[in-house]
Amino acid sequence: MKIGIISDTHVTNSAACTIPDWINKAFAGVGLIVHAGDVEHPEYLEALKSIAPVYAVRGNCDHKSFSTPESLSLEIGCGLLTAAHRAAVARQALTPQSRVMVYGHTHISLIHDEGGLLVINPGSPTHPRGGLPASVAVLEVNGNELYAELKVQP
Repeated sequence: MKIGIISDTHVTNSAACTIPDWINKAFAGVGLIVHAGDVEHPEYLEALKSIAPVYAVRGNCDHKSFSTPESLSLEIGCGLLTAAHRAAVARQALTPQSRVMVYGHTHISLIHDEGGLLVINPGSPTHPRGGLPASVAVLEVNGNELYAELKVQP
């Protein structure tokens, strides 16, 4: 199973809700997409749904009327993927079954292993920070094996 991971899109108007080609290519073949918050415009989630089903959490810039939870956990076959916008909230939501922690907020991409917990921040496809390129992430789950990689804007 392949999972697309995106965060901090900060799309503020419907005219900007078209998914860029590089993200469409990065997410080709994913079975679902996790958005780690700061969507801002709900039509962006609808646009992502043209690629795959979308699960999203609310970010600090998302309107409180968004019908997205503060955190979520999804069964990914070998355990749970737990996501929240802020790392501290994601850590609080972890369970012993969590194998992957996804968060956003910093706009700084990273992937690292913390003693069997794969931690992913996909960065931002629109407003990256830290001198890093615009990015999203793709997680591949194959049995108990987890592999994640950043996909950057060319």
